[in-house]
Amino acid sequence: MRIGVDLSVIQSTKSGVDWYTYNVLNEMVGLLEPHEQLYLFSNRNNGFEQDMAGRPGVVIVRSHLRYQEPWRQFILPLLLKKHQIDVCFFTNFVLAVTAPCPMVLTIHDLSFKLFPRTHSLRNVIWTRSLVPVSVKRSWRIIAVSNNTKLDLIRLMNVSNRKVEVVHEGVSKEFSPNTGPGDREALDRYGIVKPYLLFVGTLEPRKNINLLIKGFDKVTGDFPDVHLVLAGRRGWMAQAIFDELERRELLGKVHITGYVRDRDLPVLYRGAAALIYPSLYEGFGLPPLEAMASGTPVIVSQGSSLPEVVGEAGLYVNPLDADELADKIKQVLGDKDLAANLKAKGLERAALFSWKKAAARTLDILRDAASAKK
Repeated sequence: MRIGVDLSVIQSTKSGVDWYTYNVLNEMVGLLEPHEQLYLFSNRNNGFEQDMAGRPGVVIVRSHLRYQEPWRQFILPLLLKKHQIDVCFFTNFVLAVTAPCPMVLTIHDLSFKLFPRTHSLRNVIWTRSLVPVSVKRSWRIIAVSNNTKLDLIRLMNVSNRKVEVVHEGVSKEFSPNTGPGDREALDRYGIVKPYLLFVGTLEPRKNINLLIKGFDKVTGDFPDVHLVLAGRRGWMAQAIFDELERRELLGKVHITGYVRDRDLPVLYRGAAALIYPSLYEGFGLPPLEAMASGTPVIVSQGSSLPEVVGEAGLYVNPLDADELADKIKQVLGDKDLAANLKAKGLERAALFSWKKAAARTLDILRDAASAKK
């Protein structure tokens, strides 16, 4: 059996979907049967091919074309036919509409429908144009949470039987065990303890301005605490800097930019808490990674986050800065509460595994390939 994968979604600086794709495929390779091959189709160098090259069962097929969507819609179907692919896996909302084989599609969230104002106009047009037809053409849809599955059924009229829930996982690099290079990594980003942490792309949906307002209300009681925003600048990120300047917090809030893969676990386990007040998440990988690192988490009470965090974190209304400030003060001021959250978080994080996600995904791909025959 030949399994194709659209690898064009992976960027050199990885964020949510990139990590999902990377981790699922990395584990999937080790689960392949002798008669199975994984064909990775890419339109540019992204570094992942080098990691996978030479591994048993992996075939790299690269055809350079700068523009991702024309490559996916016009070049990839030809490559799938040429290499006689039995099933193709698309990990980022959109598939190749004219592909000559069954397709499995991952949908991470429906924020483009629920919160269009938190996306650029270009992204809204892209998703609303191509996601509905991609959903229709797919043999199966993988939803990364039950919340996303319910949104698909409710908002896109997708059959319950067509959607399989496969939770994301957490990598072994995220642990509470400190290393000899931890202090050096924090120094590299100018981070001083104690600090609160946010991890993710700096964009409106992440609700960072409310986080800043909540943090501002904390500094009076905890003048030594800092806030670290770890992630690359996204759409409309300038509003964050404007809010910091308006509140005179530029010296207390550190924006790291993109954090290197090896440094991210250090930032998690060094933090007093991860604060994640996102308006909407399809899954919410940073809270899971924080829990695996032994870091207390404070998250929004809506969308998929309760599904991930369970009883291992504190919840806030994502529109209430006062409530957020109160929860932060509780964690900073109560060592017993922080220790309890740490223990519960480690236990909760152990339930999620990229290997389990890869195994279930591979089973779905096998079923799709069988349906072709």
